[in-house]
Amino acid sequence: MNPSNNIEKSIKQLILPGSEGTDEQILNDALAAFELARREKSGKVQPNIWRIILKNRIIKLTAVAVIIAATMIGIRWFGAGAPAYGITEALELWQNADIVHIKGWKYLHAGDDTQLEKFPFELWFDKKNGLLRDWHPVGWFGDYTTETPKYYLTVSDGQFIMETSCYTSFDDNKVHPVVSFTKLSPFQQRLWIRTMEPFPAFIANLDQVKGFTKVGQERIKDRLADIWQGEITATGKTIPFIKKKIWLSPETGEIVRIFTWRNTEENSIRWVSSRDADTIEYNVAPPADCFSTESPEGYELVNTKETATENELGEEGGLKFYGCIGFTLKDGSVIYGWHANHKPDESQAHLFADLKPGGPLPNLPAQIIELKPWPVEEDITLAGRHLTFTQKKGKFYEWGIYVPNKKMPKRNTFNAYKVIQKYNGTEPRSFGGRPNLIGQELAINSEEEFDTWVRGAMAELSDDGKAPEHATYEKVLRLAEQIRSSLKE
Repeated sequence: MNPSNNIEKSIKQLILPGSEGTDEQILNDALAAFELARREKSGKVQPNIWRIILKNRIIKLTAVAVIIAATMIGIRWFGAGAPAYGITEALELWQNADIVHIKGWKYLHAGDDTQLEKFPFELWFDKKNGLLRDWHPVGWFGDYTTETPKYYLTVSDGQFIMETSCYTSFDDNKVHPVVSFTKLSPFQQRLWIRTMEPFPAFIANLDQVKGFTKVGQERIKDRLADIWQGEITATGKTIPFIKKKIWLSPETGEIVRIFTWRNTEENSIRWVSSRDADTIEYNVAPPADCFSTESPEGYELVNTKETATENELGEEGGLKFYGCIGFTLKDGSVIYGWHANHKPDESQAHLFADLKPGGPLPNLPAQIIELKPWPVEEDITLAGRHLTFTQKKGKFYEWGIYVPNKKMPKRNTFNAYKVIQKYNGTEPRSFGGRPNLIGQELAINSEEEFDTWVRGAMAELSDDGKAPEHATYEKVLRLAEQIRSSLKE
């Protein structure tokens, strides 16, 4: 039975003529029904003060009288008027949703941000299955000069990623839309799901909103929403670069709208509208063809799904010096896989001979010798040592372990790890590019996660599909501690 009906029934027995009105069991039933309704409303287990109330008849009569009064004048149940969800709780719930649909408006300008125009965008995320559809206008200073800007579409069906773009032909001076496909290996499919962040353009880090304050309430789309507002400042900076207003349902924790401004100044503040996500829905059924990776009509094919290749981790655009993937361990040390060979036709096997875990890095033509948390003002350096290596299709991959010389700040207090390179008798331009920040990184907090992701990545970049036997969770943590002790000597 509905607990609210139980309350009403008990109250009627107390106030209707001819009832036994003050019967002890009726009082108990009324209070018990109210407590059940209150718990179901909040969805949380609260300290049971009703045990105290039920021991005292006078307090019990008073409590029921208050319930009667509240019911007769239409007051909501105790606690229901206060927010059940704050801003951080709501965002945690939002990030854990299986399916999220976001659409709204992006503000663009043609060189003069006092004359903004808004254009639609739409996002669909199915995190559980690694599905994505991202349709948005491309705009930066002076980007669009026609009636509408260019639109790009990215779709993932879990196995393939389809991306549209365009180029301007020198022959006819026309814009040509193109579409390309990337195939994901089974490991990359799991990694895609693990690292998929449905909301990076909206909230990059939950810590960013801890200083937000509730500034009011508003009825939006037939729902009463709390309005939270605040500014976001980059680590080590004093001038905020983003301002957000967030509408959320205090009862369900659902975010129903996010409006974003960006600061166009470096040393002062001038807010300009950036994006209005005015529709946010959770766990709704997407359209049937939402995650289809069939090429849109009128697009030139760079490749097809049949001819698409599986790029190795980190491999992009023919670069010869690049990072593959990084892992932050619970002790603050980092495992980072990378490749450097400006002469792909020459074997590097001799450079990996006789290496020992914890010893110097291999003497490659380019090395990643250190990492630094960025931006952090303290002089913190993660010194690089050799951990292990793998080989696949003639390429050698170094897996370095990087251990800090000081206590590391919490990972959510800095944006990324900056890569410090060293070149050994080779010009940087020989590699076609270089890693600057660790691009993809996972936090590893258990042996199970280590086996799944660290050893999984090493196996992914091995011809035999296996990770080196000595690269285990406990051994790596012990090695990191040994390196840390040597840095103090």
